Amino acid sequence: DDILVTQERVPVVAREHMGGLGFLDPSSDEDILKANTSLELPIWVAEGMKTDRRNYLGMEVPKSLRVTQREILLADSNVVNLHRLGPHYFEFGRHVIKHCAVEGEYIGESLMKTFRTRFLNILDAAQNCRDEETLTEMNKMDELEREMFKNAYAKRKSLDAWKQRDVYKINTSQMVVNHKKRKA
Repeated sequence: DDILVTQERVPVVAREHMGGLGFLDPSSDEDILKANTSLELPIWVAEGMKTDRRNYLGMEVPKSLRVTQREILLADSNVVNLHRLGPHYFEFGRHVIKHCAVEGEYIGESLMKTFRTRFLNILDAAQNCRDEETLTEMNKMDELEREMFKNAYAKRKSLDAWKQRDVYKINTSQMVVNHKKRKA
């Protein structure tokens, strides 16, 4: 999952001229990536161009984590389609926090509050939705939330089966059934 998360693009600005990296800018034919050039690169590239002493690219806050989006999430995060903002919204936000010194703390607070409010609804939906409703429930969730929903839903189904004593019924193995069909 981390590979998929780091594939998401972030807006960056080149802080200095960099030779041999002109290919990163699709609008340029030069071999040099000029200073103050704005680009959108995968976050793994931006992280890779940072050393202990130098940071060659300045990362800007992506649209999905900017102030306006955080305010919308603060108002009511349950109605927001996080999958549309990014399939790995929370994990992506965790990566961005490391690179945004000014807004990193605010982004972290927003992610925590959003996760807390949505977590209760995810568990409630997993415990109370019918089989037909699972897809509509999962449409607004990012991948982390979907995984939690699937696990909680599966646990609820196994609890329901246990309550109805379906877990103690001895059934014929599918392999044996298929073997009998072949002989006949």
